[in-house]
Amino acid sequence: MSDVIKKLMNAAHRFTVVDFGALKICMLFIGILLGVYFSSFFMKYITIIWIVTILAWLILIVQVIRYLRKQK
Repeated sequence: MSDVIKKLMNAAHRFTVVDFGALKICMLFIGILLGVYFSSFFMKYITIIWIVTILAWLILIVQVIRYLRKQK
């Protein structure tokens, strides 16, 4: 499994800004499609979804700050 992850990381290091943009757009639309198909299911758990979203966002922000500090 770690070999697969290493290969994916090597491929991601070669991505350009356009490649990452396409990936983000793809992920956005997959999320929209899932939301459309499972909207009634997700509405039951909207509080949990918000909590997980905010926690994930905070973790990403902390990681970005840590990476920026390491660059100095």
